[in-house]
Amino acid sequence: MLVLAMAFSSWLISFYIHHPMVEGSVYSDIVSFWHREPRLQAGLIPCLQYFFEYPPASCLITYVSRMLGGGGLVGYYVVFSLLSLPAYIGIALTLKRFAGLTASLFVIAPSMVLYGVYNFDHFLSVFLIASLLAYTRGRIGVSAFFLGLGFSVKLFTVLLLPILLAEVNEWRRRLHVLFHFIAGALPFWLPVLLLNPRWLPDFLSFHASWGLENSWIIWLSNNPFSPSSKFLGFLTAAILVFRAYGASASYESKAFLVLSGFLIGSPTFTPQMVLWLIPLIAANTRLWLWLPLLEAANAGIILTWFATDSPIMPWTPPQTMSLLRAAALIGMWMTVYRAAPIGLNHRQV
Repeated sequence: MLVLAMAFSSWLISFYIHHPMVEGSVYSDIVSFWHREPRLQAGLIPCLQYFFEYPPASCLITYVSRMLGGGGLVGYYVVFSLLSLPAYIGIALTLKRFAGLTASLFVIAPSMVLYGVYNFDHFLSVFLIASLLAYTRGRIGVSAFFLGLGFSVKLFTVLLLPILLAEVNEWRRRLHVLFHFIAGALPFWLPVLLLNPRWLPDFLSFHASWGLENSWIIWLSNNPFSPSSKFLGFLTAAILVFRAYGASASYESKAFLVLSGFLIGSPTFTPQMVLWLIPLIAANTRLWLWLPLLEAANAGIILTWFATDSPIMPWTPPQTMSLLRAAALIGMWMTVYRAAPIGLNHRQV
């Protein structure tokens, strides 16, 4: 009951602080989508009838929220929030089974409250922790299936697929893993790719053109759209991710190294992306020392963003928070990496 109460409380606070009718409410991407997109208000289908910059399952969640919400902003927001509640409960219950009662209380972490009913990252987070739990129970196919579901919400669970493939030592079983990943992703992706093939190149072009956002690299270039800075970020991410792939560590530790390594280098590191890491941090007590700095800095980004004239530039409060967050995440990455010597993974099955 405590776990359910914590999950519900975290969700309820997030629902309230982002509610569009609450005076002084905290910014939410979900509300922003409504205000910027008249085609969403009109009931058109995102990803199919107009471009939406998120993968197909996120498009579906957005469309269902609009259609069940009755055509108004409040109804749309309430339905999205209600769809989010099972994700909160799933994160808490799965964390309890995966890492114990104390870990499950991370569902009330500041990032879960501030960035839960905000975007789609809490859905990715529940699929990620479900995948990890399935792996620890020896159900690698189910683990891959949940990664596929996560890939349909946001792409980044695909970064864990090479780790999962490396966990099996037979090509037949690797094909089994790939099949289950595709089975989780294909029901969402296939209709969009068939009915609106233009969406995928538009999606790739949109994200390729995005500038630096909440990345420490802005402090080196002072130019959010510097191509060389973006290249440096992706190079850093690639180095850290491939070092993680080569680490002789547990699957859970590798998952943290890969995702956090990607975020450290990524030119775009929006604060809601920290939700990917919450289950992995909760399961590793060595990382808890860094958690106050990570969470305070991550919360500070949105809390100072709209009080700043140029929040994407260095020497502003949001980017100072981003720099502190990067320092905490680098500390976490090094903590796990130092305990994981480089070499072949000996946990193959």
